[in-house]
This record gives sequence, structure tokens and C-alpha cells, in this order.
Amino acid sequence: MSDLLGGQLQLIFSPMSSSLELVRVGRVRALAVTSLSRVNELPEVPTVDEFVPGYEASTWEGIGAPRGVPTEIIDSLNREINAGLADSTVAARLANVGINGIPGSSADFGKFIADETDKWAKVVKFSGAKPD
Repeated sequence: MSDLLGGQLQLIFSPMSSSLELVRVGRVRALAVTSLSRVNELPEVPTVDEFVPGYEASTWEGIGAPRGVPTEIIDSLNREINAGLADSTVAARLANVGINGIPGSSADFGKFIADETDKWAKVVKFSGAKPD
């Protein structure tokens, strides 16, 4: 982002959480979002999918725990996290920085991670990228 603001770059892909305020104040221009649907915070900004059908590359964060943590603790944490995400004040603060909290179970999150791993493994394989 520093290089974009400094004129060394003309284009970057940036998470909403680190660019939304700069778009709001007019320091950078959002060309598109990489999610499959437009975002509420920038409804006028199209998705890449509108130009390249099927394109989707979203950033995400999650909360994990070490293997072996008792199920009761995982379930308790999951309930509290979901309650926080359902709280209108928390949801509004997250949305203000471009984050859409998605409640779910630990099993839902595990499936999501497996799906993301599979999706990006295919992209890497197709690209021919190799580790140095």
C-alpha cells in the first residue's frame, strides 16, 4: 500500500480491511472486489467475476486451537465467538473496516479450510509455480 500511495505501483490487490478507509477518503480508487458478490461498504464497485466469470479470491481469518483441546472448550469458544459476531455493535465495527463475520461451527470452518486448500492447490499446480 505504501508503494501504491507513493506512486511506485499502479495497481495492487489489497484486503478490504487495509484499504477501505483509503478508498472512502479518495486516496486510492477501488477498481473491483475479488469476492463473488459486491460488498455493502462499496456497492458501486463491481466484482472481478463480472468481467472474468468464476473469479473469486477472498481473504479470510479464523480462530483455531491446538489439536487435543477438549471438545467442551472448543464448543464454548465457538458459542461465544458466534454470539459476538451476532452482536450488532460488533458486526457494525467489523463491517466498518470491510470484514464480514461469518458464524458457524468448528466443523464448518474445518470444511472451509479444506475447500480453500484444495482450491488454491489447483491454482498453484496450474500456474506451474515451484518452491525455491
